[in-house]
Amino acid sequence: MNLLQVRILVDDFRKSAAFYRDQLELKADWYEESMEYALFNTGAARIELLSRKAMGEALGEDLGQNGSYVTNFVLNIEVENIDDTYQRLSDKGIKFVKEPFNHPTWNGRLAHFRDADGTLIELYQAKKKED
Repeated sequence: MNLLQVRILVDDFRKSAAFYRDQLELKADWYEESMEYALFNTGAARIELLSRKAMGEALGEDLGQNGSYVTNFVLNIEVENIDDTYQRLSDKGIKFVKEPFNHPTWNGRLAHFRDADGTLIELYQAKKKED
């Protein structure tokens, strides 16, 4: 497993994106206002912004400030085979919030679980070119 990026969940996507782009002067490698998503390249790791609404829709949960999820980031880990990783972690007793699923808009296959303190962790497998 490799740390892919840290996803920060934001309430006001435009304001947050402007802060990282204009004030911190980070280059956005991917910016989709309609998806409320931005990916900033900072070298070896990246910073990703996504609205709470969009992340909640992907999970089927309410991630608003008044919901059960009150932190502002998602630990995003890239894996080679998400289904194998899902099975291995499930066998170790990890309970998943969402089992592996394809997310064509995000160009990959994902699964989500929480650590012991409730931090949301996303497993990500990039879509293979031949798919």
